[in-house]
Amino acid sequence: MPPSLSLTDLEPLHRLADKHARRLCRSLHLPAHEAEDLRQDLLTDLLARLPDYAAERGDLRGFAATCFKHRAARLALWHRRERASRADVSLDDPLPGGEGLTVGAALAEDAGYGAWVGQPTDRIAMLERRLDLERAGQALSPDDMPLLAALARGDANAPAQAGLSRTTAFRRVQEARLQLLAAGVSSAA
Repeated sequence: MPPSLSLTDLEPLHRLADKHARRLCRSLHLPAHEAEDLRQDLLTDLLARLPDYAAERGDLRGFAATCFKHRAARLALWHRRERASRADVSLDDPLPGGEGLTVGAALAEDAGYGAWVGQPTDRIAMLERRLDLERAGQALSPDDMPLLAALARGDANAPAQAGLSRTTAFRRVQEARLQLLAAGVSSAA
């Protein structure tokens, strides 16, 4: 953040962000309580861009308004794409050519909600995945678990969180891969 800015300089930007967030909520037909999340997103984006602000090129309010407008456009595009990816189909809608058969009647009772949203419901694949996980748990060393758990969570500095150097962490990950291959657990990718 540029050193010449204070909290009082940033205060009017909160109202401006709130105005942009409410406008975005209305244009996307989102519930009013979503405006707070959108406002926080707009302000976070502004804070990330604040080091690029140069007072000699314009005032802070204009810079913030441009940042808010651009971020709001990106958020609107993301929301519209998200909405378009969902199926607007009711369980009571008839299937084409189904002769009275509805979408809900075509779904197996035991498949549940997962089948409705497109998740695989193959029981054999789920059983094989569970067996692979059990085999993987038995093949891996308990000493490697903190490192592997940190990597699975996506922690930025997983080796340090596991109390290891980067070199040791890379070596242990390679050894874990070999142990999994030896146990018959193939890569998911």
